[in-house]
Amino acid sequence: MARRPTPTIRRWQLGQELRRLREQAGVTPTEAARYLEVSQATLSKIESGKQQIKPLYVKLLASLYGVPDDANNELLQAAAEANQPEWYVALASQVPKWFRQYLGYEGAAAMISTYSVELIDGLLQTEEYARAVGLANQPDASGRDLDAYVALRRARQARVDGDDPPMLHAVLNEASLRTLVGGPEVMRDQLRRLAEVADQPHVTIQVLPFNAGAHPAMTSPFTLLGFDIDEMATVYLENGRGAVYLDAPSDLDRYRWMFDRLTTLALPPANSIDLLSTLVDDL
Repeated sequence: MARRPTPTIRRWQLGQELRRLREQAGVTPTEAARYLEVSQATLSKIESGKQQIKPLYVKLLASLYGVPDDANNELLQAAAEANQPEWYVALASQVPKWFRQYLGYEGAAAMISTYSVELIDGLLQTEEYARAVGLANQPDASGRDLDAYVALRRARQARVDGDDPPMLHAVLNEASLRTLVGGPEVMRDQLRRLAEVADQPHVTIQVLPFNAGAHPAMTSPFTLLGFDIDEMATVYLENGRGAVYLDAPSDLDRYRWMFDRLTTLALPPANSIDLLSTLVDDL
């Protein structure tokens, strides 16, 4: 059963419909942007669902495209649903805008495939591991700031542990398991947590061992997000100061192939859990 559409999903659907109506009316992006008195880049973000759209813009575009009144009302209703607060609003006041967009995508995803190098993915982190990572990134952070950082992590994880979770497949480079974050006890708890999470039917965890050798994702970690709407599929790349979202078919094909290759090179899930147990004993 398809999950309930989130504001992120509604925003994407609205953008697609506005693009369809524009093309049907024979209006160019330049003409539509000029009519709204916005840049073409802003119009592109609206049509791709990457930016909220004001109801006034919906009315103006509907008029420009010659949309009948009944269809116009449906567009306005869609805009109202698309502009509802996302789940993370109360927790992400200090989160940069580029990452808030990811939180919306992650919260709407039906499938998450991720490859991590030195950092264990946020959806799999324990509270103490997350706190240690937050402190490493911001050594001057207050206790309140760190609490907020950890609370956001917990809220993201709650969906993975909830009633309607996404399918989560994580490939972790062995480096992420051997990097001593927060000290031995924190890492023991973190490794045990990975084994516990991996026991859930919707979660698959594999370890890419050092002896796997060269592989196609050596330059960067990445996340593939799949949705109930196939056309929304997106690749997320983060560099610490910003993010890139790739949704061109060629990019999606490339990163799907890369992830498939990683799962082939990585240890099978059962062997991965065995390695986690060995690493716990070694700490």
